[in-house]
Amino acid sequence: MTRVLLVRLSAMGDVVQCLGAVRALHAARPDLQLCFVTQRENVPLLQGVPGIAEVVAHDRRGGLSAWWRTRAVLRALRCDVALDLQGNWKSALCAWLAGCRHRIGAGASGRQEPWSRALLTDLVAIHGPRHPALVAMAVVRELAPSALWLPPQLEATEDEVGAAAARVRDAGVDPTCPFLVVLLGRPEDPRSLRQVAIDASAANGRPVLLVAGPHEQGLSLPRGFPVLQQQRGELRHLVGLGALVARVGGEVLGADQGPAHVLAATGASVTVLFGPQDPALTAPPRAHVLQHPLPPSCMPCRRSRCSHPRGPVCMEFAAAQGRVAPSVTE
Repeated sequence: MTRVLLVRLSAMGDVVQCLGAVRALHAARPDLQLCFVTQRENVPLLQGVPGIAEVVAHDRRGGLSAWWRTRAVLRALRCDVALDLQGNWKSALCAWLAGCRHRIGAGASGRQEPWSRALLTDLVAIHGPRHPALVAMAVVRELAPSALWLPPQLEATEDEVGAAAARVRDAGVDPTCPFLVVLLGRPEDPRSLRQVAIDASAANGRPVLLVAGPHEQGLSLPRGFPVLQQQRGELRHLVGLGALVARVGGEVLGADQGPAHVLAATGASVTVLFGPQDPALTAPPRAHVLQHPLPPSCMPCRRSRCSHPRGPVCMEFAAAQGRVAPSVTE
């Protein structure tokens, strides 16, 4: 059986984005044995994904010794082909270190770091936006030309849904009725949702549950709303929460960050507010998108901190008067 190494090291949302292509490859070529290498923190996202036989965890903080350990594990897998689904130096290096004879990835226009293509043997031309889900789909079609487009999908177990219901109940929200989840995000990130989004969401009359990530621990959170605090390494808790929201007919409001991508892949109804970034490049395929109808001159922007004199006005305007942008699909 031909063994194929799939390479997508980061980030959380982008790992989720490529899972539709993984599903499509497995459906079209069940004869292939799929292995996947990703950063250690993203490994839980691959739990239960059909077709993935082996998962290799790379320690991104381990320095050179971590790369040697990853190399040893990848070489032991003896994969025949590597598919670089990411398009940067680290992912191309993983494919090269694995010793695969054929190393396939996007050409220059579809890569984050174009010169990294030098470590590959076969390049795929990317037509259209460099969206992670679309690039991954183009790359897997080198092995399965007839593969049909599939969106990302994450499945939760009944135990995970039950655990999510218990956490929601403990936070003060009835998990058997529709409720609205608001994903806050890092306070310093221009994409984060703060009071303006919460005020807008509270108007829908449903119970509102704020979800704060590990970076919000110890920080002042908006008052008057129940809060579910996520800890590090709790990605399966997010998967369970998304499945619960989908089951009871709830909704999710978030920014273009990893947790929104995870919940969208579970089938939950997710609305993503886009301020500084372009939804054609990063929007979850099954999400609703709100985008600034009259963007300020500084958009699009990929800065980690907002430089606008009045702060991230693009996010405020999107929350209040945004227009729906088309969902990403082929």
